[in-house]
Amino acid sequence: MAALESELRRRHERVSVTGPAALSVDGHTLGATIKDVSLGGVFLFSDAPFSAGAEVEIVLMLPKELGLECSKMVRCHGRVVRVEGSSGQFGIAAQIERIVDLPKGRPESSE
Repeated sequence: MAALESELRRRHERVSVTGPAALSVDGHTLGATIKDVSLGGVFLFSDAPFSAGAEVEIVLMLPKELGLECSKMVRCHGRVVRVEGSSGQFGIAAQIERIVDLPKGRPESSE
């Protein structure tokens, strides 16, 4: 029943995808690996734990499977909603509050 309730709360289609991401919080950036993504949230793995409620910035490739014309690099601003620990890796679920397209060839540039 909990899984059904979770699916009903979700407003955006979730796509399973594995790929790199850059995760930043409080001026610190580290690499992460995406597990799945939607236009409203992302679940990824990181070597460092984050606190629920923390504001994060994530640079990643949004796949065209989300209904986009083509895959594109974006900077997502959001908030950590859940953290799961497992064997040295931490699962981070973040709600995406804002998405900004990145200029081609400059994914690390700041706004």
